[in-house]
Amino acid sequence: MSSFKSSLTLQTQKPTTKSTVQSTTSALSTSIESHPQLGNWYLRNYGLGPRRLVRLYTRKTSPTNRYTKVSFLTQSLKNPIANLSFSRGSGGGSLAVASGPRVSLYGGNRTAGTSDFLRALKAGSAAQSRRDGFEDDDEDSVDLFGGKKKAEDDDENNANKSANLDNIDSDRNISTGGLLAECAVHRSDGRLIAVGTEGGQVKICDANSRMTLRTFNSSKTVGGGDRKTIRDVAWMRDGKHVVAGGDDGVVRVWNVSGGMKDGGVGDNSGADFHLRGHGDKVTAVKIVSFKKDDHNIKSKKRSREAIEQDTLSSWSQLVVSGSYDHTIRVWDVESADQGGQCLSVMNHGDPVQALVVLPPTASYGRGKASKFDNLPLLVSAGGTTLKIWNPLNGSCLLTFRTMHAKTITSICLLDIPYDEAEDDDNEANRKKRHIMTASLDGLLRIHSISNEDIAAGSLPFLHGMQFSDPLSALAISQDMSRVAIGTTTGIVTVHQRRALLSKQQEVKERKEPRHGTYSYFMRGAHEKAHDPDDYLLLHQKKQKLSEYDSLLRKFRYGDALDKVLQQRQPQVVIAVIEELGKRRGLTIALSNRDEESLEAILSFTIRFIDDPKYSTYLIGVAHILCDIYGSLIGQSSVVDELFSKLRNKVTNECSAQRMLLRMLGQIDFCMTTAEIESAEEKTSRSV
Repeated sequence: MSSFKSSLTLQTQKPTTKSTVQSTTSALSTSIESHPQLGNWYLRNYGLGPRRLVRLYTRKTSPTNRYTKVSFLTQSLKNPIANLSFSRGSGGGSLAVASGPRVSLYGGNRTAGTSDFLRALKAGSAAQSRRDGFEDDDEDSVDLFGGKKKAEDDDENNANKSANLDNIDSDRNISTGGLLAECAVHRSDGRLIAVGTEGGQVKICDANSRMTLRTFNSSKTVGGGDRKTIRDVAWMRDGKHVVAGGDDGVVRVWNVSGGMKDGGVGDNSGADFHLRGHGDKVTAVKIVSFKKDDHNIKSKKRSREAIEQDTLSSWSQLVVSGSYDHTIRVWDVESADQGGQCLSVMNHGDPVQALVVLPPTASYGRGKASKFDNLPLLVSAGGTTLKIWNPLNGSCLLTFRTMHAKTITSICLLDIPYDEAEDDDNEANRKKRHIMTASLDGLLRIHSISNEDIAAGSLPFLHGMQFSDPLSALAISQDMSRVAIGTTTGIVTVHQRRALLSKQQEVKERKEPRHGTYSYFMRGAHEKAHDPDDYLLLHQKKQKLSEYDSLLRKFRYGDALDKVLQQRQPQVVIAVIEELGKRRGLTIALSNRDEESLEAILSFTIRFIDDPKYSTYLIGVAHILCDIYGSLIGQSSVVDELFSKLRNKVTNECSAQRMLLRMLGQIDFCMTTAEIESAEEKTSRSV
């Protein structure tokens, strides 16, 4: 514990190697105005911005190649979105949402045909086409299927905000055993998910089967009260180790595939490393990967065998953790003799909320060469300030104060190839790294963070978007095709980028076929009908019958009634009872029942027999039950108790009805007397 330092000793501001930059060289950083070219690019391709401007820049694009957007409330309702994570994969991968006592998964290749999330995001679909038809409506007034929702008063907008969102169900849910999920991160192959919970547990779950494969506890006493929340988790490059940090200020490294020191799953001593030194809770954990040979201090001649083995062991990894004690620590977890050693301590000056790693950019091959091209860089966010660090030597390269009014909660890196068809001749604006920041002020801001910008000491502001709720989470898919934004009110908004086409592809699409060719003869055959007078013949899929409907078709009346009683939906149960009555099969369905099956129908009858909506049907059911099973009274204590409850319920209801009838008679008497007296008074006045 000699490396432990209190928070007060770490909060003093230290001079950095670079001068502090409070604003960018461009006037764009002090306003919400966007970059002339790149701001329009985000409006056109992602739909990030005011609805009026988005419609203006997307009106000429093809309906089948436009940005798409969905906003939905998770199954945890209004619990804040703690974390968002995309898996690797084509089409954006699967989205994991950590909120409340579960992790919800949306999309993925395995759910391509049944996912509400993927159907709603499909460009050119019927839902998105109907959305675009309501251009004069606010985007919150259109439902998942593009339909208009009822207008509400301004006073009720906040209370009924969830009613204006898309109705999207999650494809899979991973339970955390009643503990709040604070973070969820996919492994590089997308098969496993590491989930951190408030109980100090890290669960390794299968993304497809949702099974919990391993569980690690951060405390020795599993059932004790000293368990601290896990705030962030990260996978190491080999996919066999997971790093987690939480409220106890300790960063732990676990071996997922086994080989723990004591062989026990979930024991505190089972972690491979315990990285101690933070004086407050750890909020962010990242892995910095770099090639060893690019950063060796001494140049050594390498043998041919070493060169052949370079593809397997040329990468080195460092664990970086950020904490509320204002510090960022870099840890060595690979050296056998110095494993777990703290290499450097960097002071951010504010409680660190988020970290993001900038990989080396030597592969870009555009623009001027920079001294940072071969370096992995680190961006830390705390308060309203961003700082860029060199994690290899612990030096601060840039300090940038954003224009956020409140704390930055999440940051993400964007590395997007720009559309070659864009009217932007400036080569410096194409294929650059951008960083996206989300804050509690509801503002989403995008800054350029290329190596040239870092060397120049500025992060030019490019684009921004204002949300009505505070932002708590942010995620970008691996192929940069989707942006997911989470709020503190439990709302997730996903923007899907339109497909980027080259100039040759666009020219090929617009080129008219030559006369006399087969293409000219078949032109228009695949066009969609847009005329409202056209008659569209829709192929209706065969509706799948529910299980009780199938049993009714097989004349298994008793089984159908038992099956519908298991759903606990009174409207459906009454509909089946009504259908059995029409078929004259209600007596058959209620006969030949044992104690268990009789208990279900009796309990339902007792609960709803006094409901005016169902009493007409359930009175007949009660008569049939009494006729069939009245002679069996005394043989089962459970059935006797239920019949006694039914009698008491009917007796009380009849007493209430008699009382109401008496009261109604008294009211009628009073009304009649008043009318007679009024008539006599009028007659006496006329005389």
